[in-house]
Amino acid sequence: MSGVIKLRIDDDGIAWMKMHDEVSKNTFSKGFVENFLDTMDELETFKDSIRVMVLQGLYDVFCAGADEDTLVALTKGKVLVRDIALSERLINLEFPVIAAVEGHAMGGGLAIASCCDIVVAARESRFGAVFMSMGFTPGMGVTTLLSELVGPYIASEMMFSAKRFRISELERMGTNINHIVAKIRVLPVAKDIARQIADKNPKSVRLLKHALSAKKKKLLIEARMQEDLMHRISFNYPETLENIRDSYIK
Repeated sequence: MSGVIKLRIDDDGIAWMKMHDEVSKNTFSKGFVENFLDTMDELETFKDSIRVMVLQGLYDVFCAGADEDTLVALTKGKVLVRDIALSERLINLEFPVIAAVEGHAMGGGLAIASCCDIVVAARESRFGAVFMSMGFTPGMGVTTLLSELVGPYIASEMMFSAKRFRISELERMGTNINHIVAKIRVLPVAKDIARQIADKNPKSVRLLKHALSAKKKKLLIEARMQEDLMHRISFNYPETLENIRDSYIK
């Protein structure tokens, strides 16, 4: 699993963090999560030289959320969702984060996109809050943060139905996603926004980031409280483990 998260910091202060697990398609395996958190630690050591960060995944999959082993461990109480602290680490970064979503974002992968400050998404790809398709309730802050990204009514439909919405469909329904563009345009648009931000006074940018992220931090805390309670119940339903295993067989 070594090196599934790639980090590059350019001379202009733009950091590029890429989730690059081509084998497992950026699922939250134990190694992926550890590598992600190690990269967060590395970012902290360079934070004074970073003005903005672009977070990207693979061309076909931005991030797919938890893998089967992690989900099974959750049903058996060996792992707690709150231990997968990727949402907190992203929201608490001191500089703006742009999600460059070229591929699909599912489950916890959609949570990661929701934690970013600006989202650029490919019209051809899909967003899915797919938790309920496996019998357990949403986590990682999705119950509150998804509404910020797509609006409350669309978020409710996404969570209840677990439908994988094409982003072009969300575009027609109306969302808060900053830019919905052709897949080939995602990185150029994200790069242009990053350059505009990097050109500004970094001290003022950080001050603004602190102010604007306060709401999301509060929403994440609220979400974690209610999500942890729901998880203690829904992960213990006997049919949840069966649903998880069936979904991965398919």
